Amino acid sequence: MTPDDAPRPAAEATPPPPPPPPPAQPQFIQSAAPAPGREPLSWKGWLGIVAGVTAAVVLLAGGGFLLNWSLARDTDGEATATTEESYDSDAFSSGGDFGSFDGDLTAVTPTGAVPTCAGYPPAVDSTGRKNSYEAPNATDGDLTTAWRCAGTKGQVLSVSFACKLDLTSVGIDPGYDKKDVDGSDRFVQNRKVTKVTWAFDDGTSVTQEVRPERGIQALEVDKAAKTVTLTINETVDGQPVKNAAGQESAPFNDVTSVSEVRFTGRADAGADPCVK
Repeated sequence: MTPDDAPRPAAEATPPPPPPPPPAQPQFIQSAAPAPGREPLSWKGWLGIVAGVTAAVVLLAGGGFLLNWSLARDTDGEATATTEESYDSDAFSSGGDFGSFDGDLTAVTPTGAVPTCAGYPPAVDSTGRKNSYEAPNATDGDLTTAWRCAGTKGQVLSVSFACKLDLTSVGIDPGYDKKDVDGSDRFVQNRKVTKVTWAFDDGTSVTQEVRPERGIQALEVDKAAKTVTLTINETVDGQPVKNAAGQESAPFNDVTSVSEVRFTGRADAGADPCVK
């Protein structure tokens, strides 16, 4: 027999496939047990926490509002003490200290102004214009004019009205409130009044302390008067000034000047209290 005709070994049997693995069992992870002595929060506990946080937020917001409100009041001057008093802004055209008055007020203009000092001679300004310093300049409503007398104190000015008035304030611009055309400040250059006395028909008087600053400074009064007398008690020195070109001028310390005196009265009788 040829090798091909020799008997062949029986074919080796194929082993059966292994059985499928069993299905995976679901894995469950057990939560950690709560700490001993500590129970998990119930819904009531969570509600309490939320309520506490809400209350804290409300308190903080309310405190901030109150703080801002308090600061605003301090800034506006409503909650802090102040030495400034209210005044009728229509009564005077310049700044100053004005008392608070009841009722309607009106500015009243004197009809006469008589000094006890001799008239000061006229002078010329930087443009060569002639300026006089007569007593009526103190009642003409123009702050750039002035009544002037020699000396540093003791000058007296008596002003009168057309009728007896219920005066509510007296006021003074305590110097020569003018800036010359060349830039020279005459208010700085001249003496400034710092203390005056106002005397009335009934024999009473009041003293007014005045700041050496330009502008009307007023004092509240309650007087019925037809005549008011102003006495200058104290003044302070003027200072050297320079014009726009840098040229310096010496102070005028041998004279005292007042640009204006002003008054207010009750307007019960109309715009002019003397018209009945």
